[in-house]
Amino acid sequence: MIKTAIVEDQVRYRDLLRTILSNSDNIELVFEREHCRNIVADVVKQTPDVLIMDIDLPGKSGIDAVVELKAVFPGVKILMLTVFEDDDKIFAAIKAGADGYLLKKDSPQKILDAIRELHEGKASMNGLIAKKVMEYFYNKKPIPEAQDFHLTKREHEILKLLVEGLSYKEIAAHCFISPETMNSHVKNIYQKLNVHSRAALAARFGNK
Repeated sequence: MIKTAIVEDQVRYRDLLRTILSNSDNIELVFEREHCRNIVADVVKQTPDVLIMDIDLPGKSGIDAVVELKAVFPGVKILMLTVFEDDDKIFAAIKAGADGYLLKKDSPQKILDAIRELHEGKASMNGLIAKKVMEYFYNKKPIPEAQDFHLTKREHEILKLLVEGLSYKEIAAHCFISPETMNSHVKNIYQKLNVHSRAALAARFGNK
């Protein structure tokens, strides 16, 4: 089961998300909140795999919450689900560490697919958002040489596979390593490259 949580202040849309998740046979809703003021404590207690979060929330923005969460729980996958299509919000969320970005007008199936993709270690975005991100980072850098960021040979190999789009599970199998070892390598890569999510990594180093 994929343990999932919702942070959404609009009651009707939160109810809709709950219904969507309840109709999936491999997704479990572990908590829902209308704000993210105590989000770290909530995640400590319920340990969700994927967190669905709006941006415009009372008290603290979803983007600020992403920064706070990723500093403590870099492994939790965060899907921004919002109405905002403007570039500033999109890039701020990705740079903060969001792993995916969908719009509230996206279909229920797209939301479910995104949850599963994030759980597998992939990035997931609405098509329009992905286009904006790729255009914004059009002049992105090539994959760095290992010595440029003090990457180990294994970390450099994993970085290439991440950029190619393989899931964490696929990379672990390819490299004959355990999921725990894979997660440790990814954490080290993120720290050395100063990125906070798979989405940011793909945007920065993906192929043109």
